[in-house]
Amino acid sequence: MFPVLFSIGRYPLSSFGVFLAMGFLLGIFLVWRLGRAWELDEEKTLDITLLTFLGGLLGARIYFAIEHLQDFSSPLDLILINKAPGLSFWGGILGGWLTLYFLARRKRLNFWQLADIAVVGLLGGLIMSDIGCFLGGCDVGSSSKAFFAVTMIGSIGKRWPIQIMEALFLTVSLVNVWSQATHFHQRGKIVSLALVYIGISKLVLEPFRQDHSGVIFSVVFILLGATIFYRLNKQTPIEHLKILGQFLIKFFTDPDTRKDVVQTLSKTWYNQKTAIGWRLRNLKKILRRSNVKFS
Repeated sequence: MFPVLFSIGRYPLSSFGVFLAMGFLLGIFLVWRLGRAWELDEEKTLDITLLTFLGGLLGARIYFAIEHLQDFSSPLDLILINKAPGLSFWGGILGGWLTLYFLARRKRLNFWQLADIAVVGLLGGLIMSDIGCFLGGCDVGSSSKAFFAVTMIGSIGKRWPIQIMEALFLTVSLVNVWSQATHFHQRGKIVSLALVYIGISKLVLEPFRQDHSGVIFSVVFILLGATIFYRLNKQTPIEHLKILGQFLIKFFTDPDTRKDVVQTLSKTWYNQKTAIGWRLRNLKKILRRSNVKFS
């Protein structure tokens, strides 16, 4: 992989640091777009986003340092992330959540509305940080003999590219959440769905990780997201389970229902494929007009 992208004099610039900065910029952009769509004060929204990011970054670094005390020879290493790279996802979530809650209380703003916006930016930031982690060799996957297994810096043998797999999962989650966040919704719905998506993504990929300490946190995320969703909607999981049970019974006993489901899935796949093809054609036109050529 590429733990160091380039150096400025004697100072190496790590790929993880670069993609972490890119993730921050992407998160800021997504928050800004949602803030404009919801007609919120842009300056205040960006200020809160910046402070929440810093709170999350501090929490992620402190949590990582507590877990890996043996890797830090001096307190200065806590600040020099290039010298001792590493952030804790769960520590970042905790730090960011607490910071956002404190700011919402202090500025007398609706916490759930802010959380809905912040979690969209969080997803964008996580995607880029996962890519940086893949290049930098952090959050390593377990040993694998799969044809797409890769060699990770600092690890023996080939490993599951767990960081890229998680980035793909989170990209699908971001697309789903974004389509709902840009339309009218009940406050808190977006953050509840995002927490469930993140928890499921982490939990599904947990067996492929070298470190399995995130299982409990993943389950907590899923339960927390589901609890927020049902409390806000004043519903119970039993109602949805009944509807799901009735659908499954009908699906396995009624041929017309199975036919309708297959047709719906086929139409959805065709629409998605057409939309992706249309975007790629537009991208090619833009690149052609910009005289971009690939060797």
